Amino acid sequence: MPRQPFTFADIEQECTVETGCYRLHGEQNPHTTGARIFVPAALQARYPYNASAYAFLQQLRQTIQNFGTLEFPGLPVNRCNHTIAMRSPREHGYSSNPYLTGECQHLHQDTPPYPTAFWLGEKRRYFATWIVSLPGLQRYTQFVREHPGISMNDAHRTLVPESLANGTGIVLNHSPGLLLIDNSEHCRLYHARTCRFDAVDRQPDYTSDAPMYAYNEIGLLHYIDTMDERRGPLDRDPADLADTVAFHGFTA
Repeated sequence: MPRQPFTFADIEQECTVETGCYRLHGEQNPHTTGARIFVPAALQARYPYNASAYAFLQQLRQTIQNFGTLEFPGLPVNRCNHTIAMRSPREHGYSSNPYLTGECQHLHQDTPPYPTAFWLGEKRRYFATWIVSLPGLQRYTQFVREHPGISMNDAHRTLVPESLANGTGIVLNHSPGLLLIDNSEHCRLYHARTCRFDAVDRQPDYTSDAPMYAYNEIGLLHYIDTMDERRGPLDRDPADLADTVAFHGFTA
C-alpha cells in the first residue's frame, strides 16, 4: 500500500523534541539551527519510526528545511534502499569514487535541493560528517585556493576545529541514529566526511569503521548501482522505490 503521510506535529505529540541545538552561522551573524527528536523505545518498532529514510526525507521535507538538520538519536537503522554503505576508505579500495576512497571530502551538497539522510547503527570511531554554513564554505574555498598543494586531510585538520571555534561548523553523524540534512538554498548548508583525527592519530593503522548508510532520492532513482560498484542487490524494496517515484512524479 502507498506510504502513509505523517507530520512533524505528529512526532512532537509522541517524542521529546529539542530545537535550536546549534549556533552555526558565525560570530557576525549567529542563529540557532537543528532539532533532535528522541523516540521512546516503545515506539521505535512502529510506523513512522520504523519507516525507510525516504519516508522521513519526503514527509518531513519542510521541517528539514526549517531546521537545517534533524537528528533521531539511537533510532534503529532501516537499510531499505540505501544508496551507499560507507565504511572506512580502506574498505573501499576497489572503488573509482573518490567520495568513498578519500578520508576527507570536499565540502558539497548532495543533489540539491533534495535533502540527504545518513543512518548509523553503531558508533563511528574514525569518521564523522562536518557541516558548515555559507561563511564556512567561503572560508574553506579561500583556504584551499590559497594553499593549492595542501592535502584534503591537512585542510580539514586546520579548518574543522577553526569552524567549531568560530561557529561556522559542527561535526555530527558519529553516534547511532538518523541524521537528515537540508541541501536547499534556504539553509545553505554544506557537508563532507571528515576524520576524527584524535582517534586516527591514536590508531593510524585502522582497517575498518562502522558502516554509515546514505540515502537520497536522486541517487536511489538514477545512481544506486554506480556510486558504489559493489552495492549489490541487498536491502532493496521495489514498493519503497515506487513510493519515491510517485512522490514527485520522478522517472525511475
